[in-house]
Amino acid sequence: MNTRLFVSKLLGQFALRVFAATFLLLGANYSAATDPVSLTSLDIAFYRVQSFDTKAAAKPLVINHLGIETKQAADGGYLITAALEGYPAHAAGLERGDIVLRIDGADFHPLLSLNPHAAESQFRPRSAPAELTYKRGETVLTVRVEPVFESLYDSYRSATLNSVLSFAAGNKVIGYVRLWALTRETGDLVTLGQLLQSLHDTDGIVLDLRNSYGYLASEHIDLFRASRSDFLSISLVGKPNSNAIEPEQNRLLSARQRDDSLRAYRKPIAILIDSSTRGAAELLAYQLAKLDRVTTVGEPTLGRLGRYQRGGGVENLVENPAENAGENLDKNLNESLDGGVLDYSAADRVLIDGNVFEGIGVKPKRNAPFPFEKVSRGDPQFQVAVNVLMGVI
Repeated sequence: MNTRLFVSKLLGQFALRVFAATFLLLGANYSAATDPVSLTSLDIAFYRVQSFDTKAAAKPLVINHLGIETKQAADGGYLITAALEGYPAHAAGLERGDIVLRIDGADFHPLLSLNPHAAESQFRPRSAPAELTYKRGETVLTVRVEPVFESLYDSYRSATLNSVLSFAAGNKVIGYVRLWALTRETGDLVTLGQLLQSLHDTDGIVLDLRNSYGYLASEHIDLFRASRSDFLSISLVGKPNSNAIEPEQNRLLSARQRDDSLRAYRKPIAILIDSSTRGAAELLAYQLAKLDRVTTVGEPTLGRLGRYQRGGGVENLVENPAENAGENLDKNLNESLDGGVLDYSAADRVLIDGNVFEGIGVKPKRNAPFPFEKVSRGDPQFQVAVNVLMGVI
């Protein structure tokens, strides 16, 4: 079946229900090079935290947005560091490296320009398109876009589905998927498995983990490995009760038995990583890179396994997983909406396979620099990944 047709059918069948994932020790991570160490409700990154961490009984906040990740540019405006496939900015032709200067003639702000009452926790759908003025290199351009009114949780999941494709490279066929969102929802895991199944006839896959958010499940690893041998181990240092980590360790990697009918992708894989690859995506890249047929490409990740919170630390989550996974987190987020601050708490006592991971991260096997500020007609990291695959398939 044609891959794009397959994806379209799945999109039509895929119900984007909001069941937020339980917050675990090595769950979603939101500290990237472009995110501050403290977040308030005036930072759009705050709503990524809220979207992925809201418990199942609640709903992620719905906001107006363009489907971009940004950071402040040195000379003014906001530099686009990523654009979600299928979302307004991407559809309008904006891309990484562009600098958004103005919206409807006023200075642009990623959150407040489209949600002027965010400080009062009031979000209403925007009824009119927006005119964006942006700079690409030395050229200033203008484009009209239609913002979406959607939670970032739903948007990142949809962008993952929108990203899947296959293309010819010489006499080979290469698949591509960008895991914007990693979730442990059964429906999402089944859908992702079906998407990868549609790429099984390709000769290799580029797995893009840049700007990825979410939670690692053993099923994510199962999609690319035929067995659960040599799974990464998780431990704490300096903990009086060494058994305290076990419930979280089991829930992270062994929540469900491996599906013996699952057909794992067993051909060469090139994994794209950089400083925006965080938390669960870092661990997925680390685990898959143990295979000889997998090559990590790009730049080192930052090693971010911690979380944003209003106090306490990783130790509190380990000692009281049930308490910290529910009401306290929602209470913290709601308080932040009323003017509080979420501070990043590093997981500097967590060991992966016996080694410190926080602040260390994953080093790519093939270095391919691609500064966010670089204006390029292509994606040099993606091109290196394709070249790596062509050299081994």
